[in-house]
Amino acid sequence: MKLYHSHSITVGSLLLGGDNPVRIQSMTNTDTNDVEASVDQCIRMIEAGAELIRLTTQGKRELENLKKIRRKLQAAGYRVPVVADIHFKPELALEAAGVTDKIRINPGNYLKGRTIDLLLPKLLKKCRERGTAIRIGVNHGSLDESILNRYGDTPQGMVQSAMQFLRICKAESFDKVVVSMKSSNPRVMVQSVRLLAHQMSLEGMTYPLHLGVTEAGDGPEGRIKSVVGMAPLLLEGMGDTIRVSLTEPPELELPVASQLVAFFPKPEKLPYHPFQGLAWDPFNYSRRKSLLLSGVGNGTRVKIVSHEPPDPDADLKPGHLNGFTVRFEEWEKETQLLDGGEKMLLIEKGKNSIQEVKARLDRFCSINKNAPILFKTLSDTIEVDIFQIQLAGELGALLVDGTVDGVWVENPQMTHSMINDIVLNILQAARARITKTEYIACPSCGRTHFDILTRLKEIRGATSHLTTLKIGVMGCIVNGPGEMADADYGYVGAGPGRVSIYKGKEARLRNIPEKEALEALINLVKKEGDWIDP
Repeated sequence: MKLYHSHSITVGSLLLGGDNPVRIQSMTNTDTNDVEASVDQCIRMIEAGAELIRLTTQGKRELENLKKIRRKLQAAGYRVPVVADIHFKPELALEAAGVTDKIRINPGNYLKGRTIDLLLPKLLKKCRERGTAIRIGVNHGSLDESILNRYGDTPQGMVQSAMQFLRICKAESFDKVVVSMKSSNPRVMVQSVRLLAHQMSLEGMTYPLHLGVTEAGDGPEGRIKSVVGMAPLLLEGMGDTIRVSLTEPPELELPVASQLVAFFPKPEKLPYHPFQGLAWDPFNYSRRKSLLLSGVGNGTRVKIVSHEPPDPDADLKPGHLNGFTVRFEEWEKETQLLDGGEKMLLIEKGKNSIQEVKARLDRFCSINKNAPILFKTLSDTIEVDIFQIQLAGELGALLVDGTVDGVWVENPQMTHSMINDIVLNILQAARARITKTEYIACPSCGRTHFDILTRLKEIRGATSHLTTLKIGVMGCIVNGPGEMADADYGYVGAGPGRVSIYKGKEARLRNIPEKEALEALINLVKKEGDWIDP
């Protein structure tokens, strides 16, 4: 099946899109005005594999220092393209277009209302003159009010926000554009990118795609969430450049990005059409409602099959499934075998690619509406870090479409407890089963005025027992309320040493001292009735 195929552009000296390799990139978290610290961090990122470097550029002072950073990198022999991250200031984007290789703008907080028709052509003209590329970066939760009023905070709204810009780019014959659809919810991110690629194809556009899950957090959870969002898209042929956003030093993002690209190469063709004729809707999530069998199916939380399940009342041991399962190969011989609702389909990955597994699931779900589906995979990978990335990509590609009712993972190199912990993290990232507090934490940048990694650890230590909540920990107001779109509570940097505390998208406490912020967050959770004593 024909895939979305972007055209190739240049960003500085870097070829991106088309048949070029998927490029990996990251963003500094230093103050752009601290030139030496920024240069040093850029070099660490480049040496870790970064092929593009982005720096926050809030004002003219930062832009002037960005020029210095770029010159120092070039003088040291580093020719990696430099990207200016612009928010709110159209006139600054015009200036940045003259001194950087690429600028990143967000339709939701960069241009408002009808000014897009007036200001964007000026920017495109300047970028064409200087050979500068543009990334149109749409973030879930930071959409323009006119989009929200019509489409809500949805993938459809995100795509419409981007298409407003892209249609002008097409009318102006400006092709040096990269576009991204980002969310802290991997499922929303996957749906948005698919919908964008589909809409661009319908309108004759082939702009390169940037992939990323925003505010993924840190540690195993952050890595798994990023993979769950990006692997399904790479496996369907979408994505020309990626960023793994971790609440850690940015140079630690790049090995993860390299592994992600290596483990999930874009295919030349697919055994199914990614956008149409499927048993599930690729643009709108809906959990498949099979019959309930042996505690599996009927839209219940995805079950884990394990020889030593940590929760015997909720999960299953392999022996419990004897007599209930039918292998896919057996079902294919008699496709009506499971209509009685007394069997579940066991589909094993084996030597099949995950794309072939999805094609099999599509055939089964199109014919059989009743039987639950159990996916089984076996690995002998020794390294835990690699195993969790490989497994997150495999399971993520299935879970984002809501077809699977149970997962059965075996790896003789690891304990059942280790496997279960990784599977639970993957299910949480895909929103298929919630077992712990979710933290939506930004990677920080030059706009951040506090040590976000330290604060995240403190907040996690105080709230990790609140397993039904999602808590946003954000460095600044630019990405704060928007990027923690579906968080229950938020801890958002408001300035040097100051924090605002949110309930949903509403700021309940503004500009309080940082040293009082954690206690204020806890008190608000208690006041709202969401606190449970540990």
